[in-house]
Amino acid sequence: MAGGIILLGIMAIVIPEGYVVVALHGVVQLISNLTRSFVFRSHIRRDLISQFFPGAVFGLVIASAIIFGLIHFFNLNSAAELKVDFLKALIGVFILWFLFGKRHRVTTESPRFFGVGALSGLCTVFIGATGPLIAPFFLKGKLTKENIIANKAVCQAISHIGKMPLFILFFDFNYYSEIELLFPLTVAVFVGTNVGKRALGFIPEKIFRLMFKTALTLIALKLIADQWTPFYTFLINYLPL
Repeated sequence: MAGGIILLGIMAIVIPEGYVVVALHGVVQLISNLTRSFVFRSHIRRDLISQFFPGAVFGLVIASAIIFGLIHFFNLNSAAELKVDFLKALIGVFILWFLFGKRHRVTTESPRFFGVGALSGLCTVFIGATGPLIAPFFLKGKLTKENIIANKAVCQAISHIGKMPLFILFFDFNYYSEIELLFPLTVAVFVGTNVGKRALGFIPEKIFRLMFKTALTLIALKLIADQWTPFYTFLINYLPL
């Protein structure tokens, strides 16, 4: 859980083009989530997925419209020229609010996931790793740790596979040309998922939720800090204090 954003950060270090990072990250995470979905298939909730899917399609359509509009508004040759990294900091703020902010207590065992799907479909094209963005919603209902992992994996797989045609169409991205990089990554993902399932059996429910929230909190702070560091450096170097 929440490994996608960590992988995204590592890939961003070695791959300079932001849209290439998001595109490749999507394929690796698709394999990861499909593997996870299969391993935990008996814990998948059909009612939850049936709500999420149309929302994700709606979000992807909105994302497509935004990209199409930006390309024509700025007269760009490709969406690869767009820069939207500031959204990562907004995700970090959202995660902290959702985990620690004051909100109404949720009593239903089946939260409505259409809006979660729309949010995921919209943001996955721009920021890649939407796992931390939608993860808090899975803590709202009465789901076991296996339910959380299984259904979050299916939902993320839907978003990742849905954005691949958009990168081909708007970003002129060629997935086949990156096969030498994608193959070892997907093999490693398969191995890691199975090792993770074995480790999960030794983690008590309360400890799992504590670890889950702690990881999300650290990730949120990291996302915010990455955007504030350049601004802080500017203040120190160029403004008289």
